[in-house]
Amino acid sequence: MPEIVLEPWSPWPLVFPALAVIVGAVLAIAGRGRRGAREIGYVLVVGGALTAFGLLGFLSGTWDQGQRTDALVELGYEHPTFSEGEGIVGGSPGAIHFEAERDGSKVVGRLVPLGDSRWRVVEGEPGEGERGGEE
Repeated sequence: MPEIVLEPWSPWPLVFPALAVIVGAVLAIAGRGRRGAREIGYVLVVGGALTAFGLLGFLSGTWDQGQRTDALVELGYEHPTFSEGEGIVGGSPGAIHFEAERDGSKVVGRLVPLGDSRWRVVEGEPGEGERGGEE
């Protein structure tokens, strides 16, 4: 069973919303005597925090999906799609189910976490009594 390594997502895009929050906090504090500056500061603080939260969820998920797709394509799978992952189990991600084509045939399988950024590609449905990370 092949193993793949998925590069973790780098949160560098969160720098921009963090800067907005910092500038907003400065404006909110320094603009106490100026209503316009204070209100712009409040908007930047709230908007920056909401933007950071949205980016965190969207960009990290998009990155992970792209990494998994690229890794399976390199192994010879075509058009992989992912579904019904087991979520986070005990602080680490659970197995992620996938469907793809290989040599013209439909293939189902799972990506099973091995720790760090390593995953094992397991073809076929899980057997009875078998769980995602316990192989």
